[in-house]
Amino acid sequence: MSVHVLHGDSFLVQESLKEKYAEIGPLDVVDSNSHRYQADQIKLEDLRVVCAALPFLASMRLVVVEGLMSEIEEVRFRSRGKRRDPKRFSGWDGIVDVIQELPPTTSLVFVDGVVRPDNKLLALIKPHAVVRTLPTPKRDELSRWVRDRVRMRATKITPGAVQLLSHHIGPNLRLLDLELEKLSLFASDRPIEERDVEELVPQVRDISIFVAVDAILEGRSGTALLALSQLRRSGANLSYILAMVARQLRLITLAKEMLSSGMATRELGSRLEIRAEFALKKTIEQAKKFTWERLKILYESLLEMDLAVKEGRMAEDIAIELMVGTSLVEQ
Repeated sequence: MSVHVLHGDSFLVQESLKEKYAEIGPLDVVDSNSHRYQADQIKLEDLRVVCAALPFLASMRLVVVEGLMSEIEEVRFRSRGKRRDPKRFSGWDGIVDVIQELPPTTSLVFVDGVVRPDNKLLALIKPHAVVRTLPTPKRDELSRWVRDRVRMRATKITPGAVQLLSHHIGPNLRLLDLELEKLSLFASDRPIEERDVEELVPQVRDISIFVAVDAILEGRSGTALLALSQLRRSGANLSYILAMVARQLRLITLAKEMLSSGMATRELGSRLEIRAEFALKKTIEQAKKFTWERLKILYESLLEMDLAVKEGRMAEDIAIELMVGTSLVEQ
């Protein structure tokens, strides 16, 4: 069948579309035998004309229409309770005629994002097309997808590295693929390991410092030491770690003062410039839990450690262990 519908995750849709281009032939053949249109760039009659043309020095032509189903989908606007203008669909109610007139030398492909099952255009096209729904993989499926992409590059990856990538980047397949390309080149002929991900992937490296800071301040020594060890292996120095701990202590101190004055949570988040709901909630919980005396002792300990390292009286690794120990003592 020469009519296809690819809809779902944008990365998976584009990957499937690449396969359609490859079926046409080499790049120079594809350039002269393929046309790609956005939904607002073409009308039904124009599509009819384009599809009717014969291939040039090739056996097939490819015509791609992108975003058409979502563009004309009748959905209720949540904010205004209105429906899209039905006239926007009327221009395409003859799409079946175009499909039936399609010459055997033309492959027509509709690509789109997530489309509702009751989409009117999809309902018209579906009986005459091969429809591929490509949902974004999640949880175990996402881990399997990561392993498959690594295998495509003739490389291997450890389960721990898969878990780190899946957890910290999530189902952003385009970003995951870019990071896997970088990691594959870095690892070369050995498996991609957790330390590679910690060192090269910004999302993992940045999140590790926040995990470490929270664990230090909350007295979770095991988590703190593990996260700090990962940070040290990735090149983080003591000054950076101390600065991040001091930053969170400052936020906790300010939040505690604002809470005592009766400030609302929303305004507090704005004043502290914390936009992430989870981070704001965590800071408020810590502010309620920490006493003024404990905050003072932690501040003094940070200052003493910083001076001891800078004056050569203490090694960085010892200072890090002492910082975790100080937090435990003050629990």
